[in-house]
Amino acid sequence: MDPIKVIIADDHYLVRYGIRSAIEKAEDITVVGEAGSGKEAIELFEELNPDVSVIDITMPNLNGIETTRSIIKMDPGAKIMILSMHINEEYLNQVLNAGAIGYLFKNCDKQELIEGVRSVATGEKVFSKKISELMTARYVNQHNDATGTILTPREKEILELISQGNTSQQIAGLLIISPRTVETHRTNLMRKLEIRNTAGLVRYAIENGFTMD
Repeated sequence: MDPIKVIIADDHYLVRYGIRSAIEKAEDITVVGEAGSGKEAIELFEELNPDVSVIDITMPNLNGIETTRSIIKMDPGAKIMILSMHINEEYLNQVLNAGAIGYLFKNCDKQELIEGVRSVATGEKVFSKKISELMTARYVNQHNDATGTILTPREKEILELISQGNTSQQIAGLLIISPRTVETHRTNLMRKLEIRNTAGLVRYAIENGFTMD
């Protein structure tokens, strides 16, 4: 199998070097190019057609969000992961609306970064834990406010874990309950929120629950 081709866009050379050093420890990932600005990232994407683009938010010429929009406009199937030190609802909304499917902190560990690149390459959405928590909290609050739906503390806890990509078996292990109990809570969540399946629950939480007002 061919290695995952990655380009890195960040205006700091040492940061790019650190990211490259970290992800190239994986035999199935190779960095094919680096850019120091948004404009360079777009040109590099067009030239190299990478499997994954790892892009910083704060860059000269075009910031990471504007760069993501331009790349997605060029190739709607492009797989982009944002790396940033910033976390707030405004950035989160802009990142999601721009079309990125990953959002990790720059201080994440090497393995999280490597697994993030692998997941994004397959089209899977990847978010740091704190970002997932922000998304879930806002989703639950907005949904409760809009519909009057009351979720129990345990349902909120399980919803948060579902949004992070955990299976029922993994959730059961984390909460020290049976997988059957997790499935019951999952079913109740979908019934209360009027969502037909688990994939729809996660997709709705990420894509529809946190849009800008």
